[in-house]
Amino acid sequence: MKKLAVVLLALGMFSCKQDNTIEITTKDVANDTKVEIMTSELGNPSPTVVYTGTIKDNKLVFENPFTEFEEAYMVLGGEMQNNVFFIGEPGHITISVAKDQPTETVLGGSENNQKLQKLQDEVKPTVIKLRTFIDENQMNLMQLSQSNEEADRAKFETLQNEYKGYIDSINEVYKKHQQDNANNAFGLLLLSQQMMSSQDGETDFVKEFDKFSAELKESKTGKKIDSMLKMMNVSEEETAGLKVGDIAPNFTSKTPDDKELSLEEFKKGKNLVLIDFWASWCGPCRVENPNVVKLYNGFKAKGLDIIGVSLDKDKDKWLQAIEKDGLVWGQVSNLQFWNDEIAAEYGVQAIPANYLINEKGEILAINLYGEELYQKVEELLK
Repeated sequence: MKKLAVVLLALGMFSCKQDNTIEITTKDVANDTKVEIMTSELGNPSPTVVYTGTIKDNKLVFENPFTEFEEAYMVLGGEMQNNVFFIGEPGHITISVAKDQPTETVLGGSENNQKLQKLQDEVKPTVIKLRTFIDENQMNLMQLSQSNEEADRAKFETLQNEYKGYIDSINEVYKKHQQDNANNAFGLLLLSQQMMSSQDGETDFVKEFDKFSAELKESKTGKKIDSMLKMMNVSEEETAGLKVGDIAPNFTSKTPDDKELSLEEFKKGKNLVLIDFWASWCGPCRVENPNVVKLYNGFKAKGLDIIGVSLDKDKDKWLQAIEKDGLVWGQVSNLQFWNDEIAAEYGVQAIPANYLINEKGEILAINLYGEELYQKVEELLK
């Protein structure tokens, strides 16, 4: 009887181990396509790879590396554009993904990933409309942003408002699910996502965070939110030690034609210079680019210039984005992704990010976007 008990115990342990796996199934993905599982660590904007494997016969199963709940990403084929957001946590997690069809991803297995899938099912129609809107209007936005005609500016604002409407609709669903999951792990993860995507300044994130238990606040995600809250309190005046009034650190990097360009040389003779951190793979950056084009065309004759600092790692994709988005100003990149030394020196934790400086290199504004940035430049160049 004792032997039987030992065997049953061993089988039970084996079953538990088997359940602690991540199972990825794919459609139309070639054998040996690389799969990376990534997380973001507190204080380090560069993603941390916690697992690397390859697809075989449209499948990959491996031991779950997560010991507590946290935000995680599956990157397929080394392309950040082909990333799938899921919740890393102990237990069995399933991810079903079709090549180049992010809206067809299905998450399952663990409780929180089932909750996340339910949320994504709810926002899917709006996400599809948003993707279609961007595909159909990106070029139009670029052209309108370069026009000084009043009618074109009105069309530009109309399209921008339509885009904002889609974003607001998605955020409302996130807020509802976050409220429905107050004081549990899933709600905390949604709060983190809201904080990273919000630009309206209307949500009292401190008040929302205070609703969670001390135990959840001490989790990896809780500590990350606490750190973000501290950064948000100084986001427009100071970032990682740099604040309005400081001198922007000089840097030198490679241009698209492999020549070296320094900030010191670039800013000579310019009334204002916008240092714009972006990347081809960054969706919010690409959406913001028409505003930057509009800014450049509106004030280049008055002494404004822009230097783009890209966090790309693929040169071809960087060059394609420059051409497609009409970014005709100075561009540099170390092609080091988040390991970029310029971004590190400036304390950039998320993109898009920007610093507005004068010819002396004094920082006049930090992380202003859209109409707010336009009005600030207009005010300074009067």
